[in-house]
Amino acid sequence: MLTDELRKNLGQIFMIAFEGVEPSAETMWLLENRHVGGVALFASNCPTLGRTFELVSQLKLKSPGLCLAIDHEGGRVHRLPKPFTHFPAMLKLGRLYEKMPSSQLAFDVGRAMGRELSAMGIHFNFAPVLDVHTNPLNHVIGDRAFSNDAEVVALVACQLIQGLQEMGVGACGKHFPGHGDTNEDSHELLPRLPHNLKRLEALELIPFAAAIQQKVAAIMTAHVVYNGLDKETPATFSVKLLRDLLTDKMGFEGMIVSDDLSMGAISKTASLEEACVSAFMAGCDLLLVGKNPKAQAKAIDFFVRAVEEERIPRQRVDQALQKIAQFKKQFCPRGVQRPDPSVIGCKEHQVLFNKINQLA
Repeated sequence: MLTDELRKNLGQIFMIAFEGVEPSAETMWLLENRHVGGVALFASNCPTLGRTFELVSQLKLKSPGLCLAIDHEGGRVHRLPKPFTHFPAMLKLGRLYEKMPSSQLAFDVGRAMGRELSAMGIHFNFAPVLDVHTNPLNHVIGDRAFSNDAEVVALVACQLIQGLQEMGVGACGKHFPGHGDTNEDSHELLPRLPHNLKRLEALELIPFAAAIQQKVAAIMTAHVVYNGLDKETPATFSVKLLRDLLTDKMGFEGMIVSDDLSMGAISKTASLEEACVSAFMAGCDLLLVGKNPKAQAKAIDFFVRAVEEERIPRQRVDQALQKIAQFKKQFCPRGVQRPDPSVIGCKEHQVLFNKINQLA
């Protein structure tokens, strides 16, 4: 039997999302009764600045210590309304560094993003993209990547990470070990690449190694199969890639985050419940479980039973909970912080936005 404390703590391993501007009763029930540790926000949740402030306060009041996350990359991937500063696509920032390698503008962008997110009460950014844009037909990554040069990606990304984390926002490098060379969109299909370790070390892993040295708080997995390393399973489910390579060989000590386990690349071959257990056993510490509250509840309860029946070892649970607690201690202060809207879209950030557009 699980203790009440452990049963409660297992909810910390899950991050949920929901549809619309108001969390449903089911979502609020999950926060209160399944003690879910995090919520990821999307554009549909954040129609206006004022409504977003209200939502953040509502969620944190219901669940003090809740981790609020968002995809805030710049370019076409932003979820927050004006007046939030919508920085240009990161490919434009990378091109600037190809001309001006000594630039510090990515650090300034990271700080600006961090200031605005922190002012809103959001403390986890699913950025930067560490993928190398080697395939021009790869539209799902495309201009979200900094460059087709791995060294440029590493340089720019590390500055962005430093800026974000200095402002109290945890950064998350993605998508390990690299999504930049795929043709398919993992939101819909499961991509496969032939790459072996020698190829990855020569190209795709360079930005991830640099981000680890920069003490990036988290790394997100790719729903991609790498035939040269593990032709049986996508990286999100692969012990060879997450535990053996990322943790043991590359020395990453931070939090490993699954990409959304409700995406088509996964859901076409595994239920959400099975996906959660497989990803966790492979090395993912935090599990993203989509927007369907009924499916979320089912997956959490299945996971709890797997721990109770010892199909998931307690040692693995303790390891993940320790990493999540360490992340929250650094980036997720408990309680409701009063937001400071004065920095959101401020003149200083607009000047930075214009400077990038002029120089790139």
